[in-house]
Amino acid sequence: MDDKVGMPSSLNAINYATWKTCMEDIFYVKDLYEPILRENIPSGVVAKEWEILNRKAVGTIRQFVGLSVFQHIANEHNAFY
Repeated sequence: MDDKVGMPSSLNAINYATWKTCMEDIFYVKDLYEPILRENIPSGVVAKEWEILNRKAVGTIRQFVGLSVFQHIANEHNAFY
């Protein structure tokens, strides 16, 4: 972790397990967890709202990856793992 309390370090080649745990917490705190758990739009959810929620989750992931990893996810637009 950096000196920012509760914020993960950028993902790199050696810190995936810690980074993943911190990111899951961030997704739940920010109510962005649905797109990482569901590949398809849940019933009753408007497609445009789902697209926006998914892009927010992707943007959150991109904020916490190092440059060496970013090149591998730069073209991803789906947060589902």
